[in-house]
Amino acid sequence: MLIAVPLSDRNFRERLLRVREGGADAVELRVDLFERTDADHVEDLGRQVRDLGLKLILTVRIPEEGGRRVPNRREIFERVAPVSDFTDIELRERPLIPWLRRIVSEGGGRLIVSYHNFKLTPASWVLREILREGHRFGGIPKIAVRANSLEDVARLLCTGAQEKYHKILIAMGGIGSVSRIAGFVFGSLITYASLDEPSAPGQLSLEDTVKLRELFYK
Repeated sequence: MLIAVPLSDRNFRERLLRVREGGADAVELRVDLFERTDADHVEDLGRQVRDLGLKLILTVRIPEEGGRRVPNRREIFERVAPVSDFTDIELRERPLIPWLRRIVSEGGGRLIVSYHNFKLTPASWVLREILREGHRFGGIPKIAVRANSLEDVARLLCTGAQEKYHKILIAMGGIGSVSRIAGFVFGSLITYASLDEPSAPGQLSLEDTVKLRELFYK
């Protein structure tokens, strides 16, 4: 049950210290939001995260799933994935997954295989197959989908709970905000919280997420 905060490289050190003081467990480096994407810079920031005792999630999100194109993406994976606790790659990037899985495994980390849908929550059988395919690739499957009703939220969480392995379940949007705390009950491993501005629709603040975890789980 981990709380992660996505960060760009803007005012990085100051914001990193705020994340630690705020009670987060992990930092997600959203390299696709960085001003500088050279591998030396990304690796340095990753080591700063680890040096403070926080877990590191490396993400270079592609444009098709809410990010932007980073020309040296493979180089970043090669350099930084070995020092990351988790490395995120999209399910649609199937040809790259086995290559990245080897790099992640050699470094002792874990792969997150993610799927994003900013319009709707697919049918239960589609959600189930996405989870199972991510798991078959040897990763932690992550599903982040737009919830247009509370029924969407319930369907995502209940479908996810039937799959008995680590996964990440997120219903995006205001209606889906409850999933960011309730997901833990259904086996979701990580929730993502914001420090200043949300990086995804319906994301809760770090302060609120820490308080709610304390209230409901401790």
